[in-house]
Formats: sequence, structure tokens, C-alpha cells
Amino acid sequence: MGEVVADVYRGESSSPVELPFVARPGGAPANVAVAASRLGCPAAFVGGVGKDLFGDFILRALEAEGVDVSGVVRQEPPVRTSLAFVEIFEDGDREFTFYRTAPAADELLREEDVPRDLVSGASFVNFGSIPLIEEPVRSATFHAARLAGEAGVPVAFDVNFRAHLWRDPEVARRTVWEMAGLASIVKLSGDELRPLLGTSDCEEAAAILLGRGVRMVLVSLGGEGAFYATPAFRGRVPAFPVEVVDATGAGDAFLAAVLVHLAEDGVSLSEEGSVREAVRRGAAAGALACTGYGAMGTLPTREELERFLSSGPASVSPG
Repeated sequence: MGEVVADVYRGESSSPVELPFVARPGGAPANVAVAASRLGCPAAFVGGVGKDLFGDFILRALEAEGVDVSGVVRQEPPVRTSLAFVEIFEDGDREFTFYRTAPAADELLREEDVPRDLVSGASFVNFGSIPLIEEPVRSATFHAARLAGEAGVPVAFDVNFRAHLWRDPEVARRTVWEMAGLASIVKLSGDELRPLLGTSDCEEAAAILLGRGVRMVLVSLGGEGAFYATPAFRGRVPAFPVEVVDATGAGDAFLAAVLVHLAEDGVSLSEEGSVREAVRRGAAAGALACTGYGAMGTLPTREELERFLSSGPASVSPG
């Protein structure tokens, strides 16, 4: 649940009076839904898009991937689907420039737009912090988290912090902290730790969140792999070496593979073997997602993930 955007990349042209672009579907929670679907797990997306060219494009893309879009609301003009222009650097890292109407289509989702049956029938409910920035989608997101709690469905909160989208850093920290209190799983990237939790140390960050009542903390660390922690155990998984082309969507592939494995394994967050294998599979899926352009194009299928894992699995270090 949350934002879905058209990621816009530079195309190629030999003309000095043309600047071509290629649009690819993106947005962290939508990427997670597609990644889960490709791994063989039924997935649904709840959010808002405009009645415009990009909204049509995104819905076609999600439907083509087998994602249930019955929870997507189409917003009337002049509200538009959000665009994110993506600049890729030589090391595969990227920078986003967002173009959004005020309000944007994804910001207008209301509490009554959240389908109760989709929430109650899920293995996990997943969203990030971007829909927590503005109303009414902020209230809709907290409503979804509370519905999940009432139904006994774990919330997976992928922070996905974009500081430049928030007007007040302190409001951002308070809002993320409030949502963490409703989440079973909190996933962050390494560079989100200090601005949100005041530390760059994974162990310290995990202790803070576990003290908030979170059942599992995940920290994706790019080329350094991933860290996981529960109240009973913690450990690290090294990265799978690949040639990085575009890291867009890697964290979403990581989270989706973790959630799919846990869902298939009965969401057993108390068993280290289950969690460790979920994080190992997440690291592999994240690596594969870096091998091509776009957030969704290189998300692995179940067969591709299994083949990659069997070709050279990374070892895991507990403790």
C-alpha cells in the first residue's frame, strides 16, 4: 500500500534538440507487490493513480505482473500520477527528482478506500513512510496498520525515508516512530539509521526498535549485505557479488523475498533458521535486481532466484 510512480530514465538520441525519456513503473510498495508476485506469491496493491497516461500505464504494468489492483483508486484531473526522474551514477547508485501535483494522486487515498478484506486476508501488509507525509493518505495508512493489527496480520514497515519530501525533519522522526510502534517488521537502509534513530550502528538501531515492540529489524547495507535482529537473535548476511547497473528496486526485491519466504514458512519470526534463510534469499533477490535498468524489470522470478542461489550461495554469519 502507498505510492506508485512512473520512474523516468534518460533515453538515447543523436539530436541536440531532443531529450528522450523512458518511463518504467516504480514506487517501493508497488515494487514489493510485483516482486512477491514474480516469486509465486499472490499480491495486491492499494493506492492512487491519476486518470492520465501514466496511471493507465502503471495499471497495465501491475496487471501484467499478476498483481490484484482492485484496491487502486483513480483520481480525477487536475490531480496526476507522480513521476520520479532517475539519474544513474557510474556505480549504479541513483538520485530521484520527484514531479508531483499538489496534491498528488497517491496522496488522496482515504481511510474508506482501504479494502478491509484485502488487509484481513493477507500474510503481510507492507508500506513505507512516503504515504505518511500528507493527509488524507497518512490517516489511511495508519488505518490500514490498525486493521492489520485487529486481524492479526503482521505489518512490514519499509521506512524508505526521503528527507527532501518532508517539510520538518522532527515531524518525520515522530511520525516514523509512531508507525514503528504498529509494525512487526521494520526495514531500513544503512543510510536511514542516523537521521531517524541517531546512530549509524545496526546493533544500536535494532535495540531501539526492538524496545519499541518491533519483532524483527532488517537493515539493507548494499554491497555489505544485510543485518537482521529479533529479541532472541541477530546476524548478518553478506552480499551476493553482481555487476551493478541500477540499484533502483533492490531494497524492494530484498524485502519481498524475505516476506515471501516467511509467509511460506508460517511467519516464524521466533526461529533463527527461518529468518536467516529469508534474509539470505532477500540478499540474493536484491542483488539480481541491480543487474538491469528499472525497478521492476529485473525483479527475479522464483526460478531465477533458485538458480542464482544454487550457483553460489553466500554464507551467513550469526551473532
